[in-house]
Amino acid sequence: MPANISLSYAEIERVSNLLDTSVDQTLVPRMDEAKTEVDNLLDTSLVLTQSSPALQAQYEKFTTSLKDATDSIKGYADQFRQIMNSVKDMDHDIAEKVNSSGQ
Repeated sequence: MPANISLSYAEIERVSNLLDTSVDQTLVPRMDEAKTEVDNLLDTSLVLTQSSPALQAQYEKFTTSLKDATDSIKGYADQFRQIMNSVKDMDHDIAEKVNSSGQ
C-alpha cells in the first residue's frame, strides 16, 4: 500500500531555495533592468511631452505589480518550509510521547 504522506526535506529545501534565488537573483534584477531601459528610452529616444511621462508612470505601476507577484513566489517557499517544519515537529512530538509512555 502506498504511503499517504511522504516528505523529502532535502527536496523541499532545494525547491524553496530555488524559488527564493529565482526572485532575488533573476526576476527582480531583470525587472529593474527593464525598468531602467524603459526610463532611458522615454527620457532620450521616445520623448513626447505628455505621453512619455504617462508611459513612465504606467510602467512604474506595472513593475511594482510584478514585484508584488514575486513576493507571492517567495511566500510559496515559506509555506513549503513551514509545512516541512510542522511535520518535523509533529514527528518529534509523537516519538517523544511513544517513548515516554513505555517507561
